[in-house]
Amino acid sequence: MKKITKFGIEFLLLALRIDKHIRGYIDFYFGPEELRQIVDNESITSPSKLLIDCKALIRQLGSQGYDKKRERYLEKMLTAMRTSIELLNGVEMSIKDQFLKLYDVDLKPVNESELDNLKEEYNDAYSGPGSLEERIENLRLKRRVPEEKVFEFFKRALKITEKRTKELFINLLPENEHILLDLTQEKNNNKIKWTCYEWYLGNYNSRIEVNPKFNMYWNALLMYSAHEGYPGHHTEFSIKEWVLYRKLNQFEHSILLMNSPKLIISEGIADLAINILFSYRDQVEIGLNEFCPDVSKEASIEVMIAQYKARSKLMLFWYNFAYHALIDNYTDEELFSYGKNFELFGEDDLRNQIKRLNDPVYSKNAFTYNLGKNIIKKKYGEFPSVKDFRNLLINPILPSDLL
Repeated sequence: MKKITKFGIEFLLLALRIDKHIRGYIDFYFGPEELRQIVDNESITSPSKLLIDCKALIRQLGSQGYDKKRERYLEKMLTAMRTSIELLNGVEMSIKDQFLKLYDVDLKPVNESELDNLKEEYNDAYSGPGSLEERIENLRLKRRVPEEKVFEFFKRALKITEKRTKELFINLLPENEHILLDLTQEKNNNKIKWTCYEWYLGNYNSRIEVNPKFNMYWNALLMYSAHEGYPGHHTEFSIKEWVLYRKLNQFEHSILLMNSPKLIISEGIADLAINILFSYRDQVEIGLNEFCPDVSKEASIEVMIAQYKARSKLMLFWYNFAYHALIDNYTDEELFSYGKNFELFGEDDLRNQIKRLNDPVYSKNAFTYNLGKNIIKKKYGEFPSVKDFRNLLINPILPSDLL
């Protein structure tokens, strides 16, 4: 077993034991395998015992000799774990209180006026005959990547984003990092759908699972590959494993808890990853040159840039959508009606998001994408510098560190 203090061992064991109660609580774990085996082979620990163990770790934290920054980081992680355990124990807590304790950031009320011009911006960017919904759907059909081409195109997008990432962040990634690309074989239409998902495997390896049947468009391939791969999730997790876990022996970075402050920053990094590599113009031109089947049938570069900019605001809509579901307690049909009023979304997209919001783990994460991206944008701008983004990739940063 890697040399980890007793405190570190108990920390990891606590997280692994919570995961036996909450499906999907741990996204990845590459710490000592012996600890996973201990938890796998033992009886499930009661929530009351988990709470006792968590409180003991919180009391012991100050005597571990960690510097103040690491101590604060661990305190926030333990607070998030304690909150998850308290919810298991039946403690009543508002969604807003849960969110602050789990993710280290306030869940602010939504200002619906920020979306007032969204439909108008889309009308300008997606001009033409027919309703806005019809125009967008026609473009989706035209830009959809044929299933048999998805693997080839996604792999090419990964190569492009990898090359640019390694040009900007010289020698930052571990030499033996690797991404395995895989097409999902999921055939259950009742399950939550993802366009793609990065599974971090440890030892600087990731598996990116791509769904060739869901929202796979050639003009989004660079964004997807940057988000999941370079310089997004795979890049961040590989670097933090190498620097924080392997070199500095910081056990807390061998695990990702879905309901924790780390997720906010990770999703913010991933959502802004494409903007570190390329301007909007570059994104459009590369997409046209590398993936578009017939450039002559596409709009001008300027129109496509306007479409990219309009789409960048969609995350705010999905934030509001989640807010209405979880805070305002909209019914499924009220949510569906709210989404359809914008005339931007197909029925499948809206129904799938409602499924996600009904999932107990995902529902707590529904705000993380928009919040993470906006926290980083407010601190470093829409196109952060290489220096600032490098800092995010290497260092353990809490949402409250950037506010």
